[in-house]
Amino acid sequence: MASYIDIAQAKAMSGLRIVASPGSIAPWSEAIKQIFSCKRVPYVLVAQKLPGPDLELQQWTAQSSAPVAVWNDERPRSTWPEQLYLAERLAPDPPLIPAAIDDRIRMFGYINEICGETGLAWSGRVRYLHQTLRATQPQAHHRLSDADEIRANAMQLGAKYGYTPKAAEGATAKIVEILRGLSARIEQQRAKGSRFFIGDGPTALDIYWAAFCNTFSPPPVEWCPNMPSNQREGMSKIAPPIAAALSPMLVEHRDYMYQTWLKLPIDF
Repeated sequence: MASYIDIAQAKAMSGLRIVASPGSIAPWSEAIKQIFSCKRVPYVLVAQKLPGPDLELQQWTAQSSAPVAVWNDERPRSTWPEQLYLAERLAPDPPLIPAAIDDRIRMFGYINEICGETGLAWSGRVRYLHQTLRATQPQAHHRLSDADEIRANAMQLGAKYGYTPKAAEGATAKIVEILRGLSARIEQQRAKGSRFFIGDGPTALDIYWAAFCNTFSPPPVEWCPNMPSNQREGMSKIAPPIAAALSPMLVEHRDYMYQTWLKLPIDF
């Protein structure tokens, strides 16, 4: 397991601190850690307290989600575009944001589909919450059970993601649509002789996809030896329409990025 410090220690430090969730291969956290590692910017991991809400994190960063990137005494960055721009400023080389405007627009658009609100991972969370809440219906008893606690945590997380049964109805279709779009893009690039989503070198999009692909296709055990077996098993069980949309080429691209450009083993 990765080494973490607590928020009180982090607040007394300078340099780069990244708040993440210990014990979980959370894709938003994995992506930003890999981006700073790719740029060789050293950082210290700070533990988010789970289950939330983390009131100490709320007081420090004005919100209670991870990841958060904090550089010296600057304002905390709690959204992926802010974190990416911070990384580019601290270490311009290698550049992960394209110089050409059309490529930038394309890259940010695809990343937003992957990790933005109502995007790929967001819709995946909504699906998970729906399944969890259906499986943990309230019981007619007075003693708190494990299922009741799981349900309470799911309802709290659901409030963050705007969960409703109606929102869950369209989640699978949204995931399939985005995976198909990503698949079409990488196929186009392969036909041009490129191993990347945009241009002839890695951009932040390639890193975000690699991190988020892990939630649909668990990384090999030797790449992520401390992933709990139940988490690996759960990630391996995806709905048939989603499995059909997750083309082998997308998984191959994840594997190529980790083997060639990213830090292994994956540690959290």
